[in-house]
Amino acid sequence: MVNITLSVSDTLRLEMNRHNDIRWSEVARNAIVEKIKQLRKLEILRKYVEKEPFSDADLRWMDENDWHPVDERPMKKTFINTLKASRREKSSPTTIDALFK
Repeated sequence: MVNITLSVSDTLRLEMNRHNDIRWSEVARNAIVEKIKQLRKLEILRKYVEKEPFSDADLRWMDENDWHPVDERPMKKTFINTLKASRREKSSPTTIDALFK
């Protein structure tokens, strides 16, 4: 594992010292991980928009992170209306046997 050094202002360091129960290295590590994920998503999204093929590594990353570029697109109004309509429909009780008929 590699170590990095961060510079912070004296004011920020004083505030950090007030919360000595927090592992600040973990906070920084999590922020870096989230930024890397954001950048990876942008890279894959660019490929999607420009209709470039995804590499095996891209597909593996999307699967591991349960994310796909279409997740970033807003839902179509027709789909939203279909969902709303299905919620208004009355459901009828059924049995497991009925499901397999």
